[in-house]
Amino acid sequence: MKKIQAIIKGRKFTDKLFGIKERQIRRALEAAKDSVEKQKEDAAIAYENLFANMADDNVDYESIINQMLAQKGIIRRAEETIKAIEEIKADLEAEVGDAE
Repeated sequence: MKKIQAIIKGRKFTDKLFGIKERQIRRALEAAKDSVEKQKEDAAIAYENLFANMADDNVDYESIINQMLAQKGIIRRAEETIKAIEEIKADLEAEVGDAE
């Protein structure tokens, strides 16, 4: 039995609710992943746009570089979060011994 099923079965749900709860958990994980992927994409776009800003007249290079660092930080944190979400999904899909 998968861990996600064992967790849900531990609660006294009807079979219908069991399936619904499992789908809700899976959707919540996917929604979290989608949100983080969007943050990562937005940061990547902002990072690339900052290169164009370096060509502006009277540009503050220090400010641009600091903004680039901030966007890179968002990208890296997003990558780590996506990895953690995948690990959580794998943990929930892991087989566990039957408690029955």
